[in-house]
Amino acid sequence: MKLNLYKTNLLISFFALFGSLFFQYVMNYAPCTLCLLQRFCFISILIVALLSIYMKGKKLLFHILNFLFITSGILLSLRQVYLQRFATYDSMLCEPQELKSVYEMTLSEIFRNIYSGTTSCSEINYYLLGLSLAEWSFVIFILLLTLNIFCINKNTNWN
Repeated sequence: MKLNLYKTNLLISFFALFGSLFFQYVMNYAPCTLCLLQRFCFISILIVALLSIYMKGKKLLFHILNFLFITSGILLSLRQVYLQRFATYDSMLCEPQELKSVYEMTLSEIFRNIYSGTTSCSEINYYLLGLSLAEWSFVIFILLLTLNIFCINKNTNWN
């Protein structure tokens, strides 16, 4: 059985997005800035997967974009896991303007929030099988990275 890398990426990203939207709209958990940025990474991986399925000639570009978004997702989820597990509330910025939606922020505000951390990013609202949602996001990004490395090493034909 041959594993189609981009269809697998598409499926995994779709279920990760479905899960995040389920927790936001059904379970009423408001996503923090880091959650939204991780969601952006999943959306980007999904778009790259869709493009690669229908555009056969640019596999190297799609591999590079995939690794960029997967690595970004890993770093963002690691940052959130760190904030949830190790950061103290005293070390985090809790300014009123940080309660704005990520869509209302400038790029510099988004990066400041990522590196300073907010109380909402450090809160653990839900555990699933003993892991927080940020830890699950990290696991999914690591799974995507592992699958991508495995498939690329197995089949180095870029077309």
